[in-house]
Amino acid sequence: MHHSLIAHLAQLAQHQCLPGLNKPHLCFDDIAPIMHQLAHHPEVSSQLVGHSFNGTPIYRLSVGHGPLVVLGWTQMHGDEPTATAAVLDWLSLLVDQPEFSPAEAWQHQCTIHIIVMLNPDGARLQRRENAQGIDINRDASVLQSPEGALLMRQVEQLKPLVAFNLHDQNPYYAAGPAGAKPSTLAFLAPPFDAPETIDTRRKRAMQLIAAMYQGLRAVSEVGLARYIEGYSPRCFGDNIAAHCSTILIESGACLNDPNRQQARSLNVVALQLALTHLLHNTLDDFALTDYLAIPENKEDGYCDIVLRHVCQQREQQRFFTDIAINHSAEAPYALITAIGDLQPQQGFIEIDCDGLTLLPAKGVRVAPGTKLTEEIALNWLKAGYNHISQCEDSLTQEARKIGLKVQNSPQLYPFKGDTAALILARNGKPEIAIIGARV
Repeated sequence: MHHSLIAHLAQLAQHQCLPGLNKPHLCFDDIAPIMHQLAHHPEVSSQLVGHSFNGTPIYRLSVGHGPLVVLGWTQMHGDEPTATAAVLDWLSLLVDQPEFSPAEAWQHQCTIHIIVMLNPDGARLQRRENAQGIDINRDASVLQSPEGALLMRQVEQLKPLVAFNLHDQNPYYAAGPAGAKPSTLAFLAPPFDAPETIDTRRKRAMQLIAAMYQGLRAVSEVGLARYIEGYSPRCFGDNIAAHCSTILIESGACLNDPNRQQARSLNVVALQLALTHLLHNTLDDFALTDYLAIPENKEDGYCDIVLRHVCQQREQQRFFTDIAINHSAEAPYALITAIGDLQPQQGFIEIDCDGLTLLPAKGVRVAPGTKLTEEIALNWLKAGYNHISQCEDSLTQEARKIGLKVQNSPQLYPFKGDTAALILARNGKPEIAIIGARV
């Protein structure tokens, strides 16, 4: 595809996105009105394909009526909503924007099926697993979840040529080695066997990924990467890859984009690029070496905060370290994830601590009846107190809202896995406080 056309597609995807979906989480109630609206479009058909474990309906939206069949599914993990917004944008653009057409009379050439929000129970609870506590993407062999069984039936019935397995990844992946950008989209053509055989189906998936990557690279400067994963017989992508060309797309972070709207619009462009190349039969323009040339997706290439060159004084010994801090979905506070030489890792926030010394932990006792405020907490931090050592139980929740840790007997200095409650001083005077993920 010509660069100008891809750029136009990217503009449409970014500026014609559906309203109401720019949120950190999406549940069934968020998408139901849009699904209803699309279902009443003359070019869209909607089918109830099953129910979740808790009885929430699961729908498949379809457009086109041609022999080339494409299947996609989103939010198999309930806390991974980015592609759900993206596929609704994509379908809306396909049926409402003639200039978004991938080919002349494309509806007669292909049929696109999208199972939107496969795991609505997990989405409601903002968690990965379904209502049974099962990770649906590890249920492909035994099919004990109704959602997993539903997906496998759809694959068997529809017999797609290409399948898109659409997920979110954690925000800490980097698109390449040290110094790379955050991985905003990452791709994989999963293997269908342990030797990782490349048959016709997997080759097609690799060529499609190369086509998507090169097209996106031409119009976007965000980080794009390729997963390196071995065969996993429990995973749906690996199982489905034995039946059709299967492509994993993982949506990730981008700077100053908390709700992943960059990944949302790039998913739309990527899907449209793949469809266009399929319809125009241009995959032979891309070699397997193009797929392998995509930068590798590097785990823990990023963290939320990195403190650089922190001076610590312990047992009359002075030394310098970096300290990495991440938000935690499981804990009420952010956690220290690493201490030491962290040069390969980047922070979304980086703080140069040259000339600053980490103060030992120091707790303040709160008198009964005290009302905690941000101003009081700030004064404590300025005085070098990094936590509350004693307070009434009723104040513990208030302290957490402000971001203060309540701990009776903390250790003097931090270790990996500890709550981030750090005060850095210059010449003995507190200058920077990191409480949770707040600076």
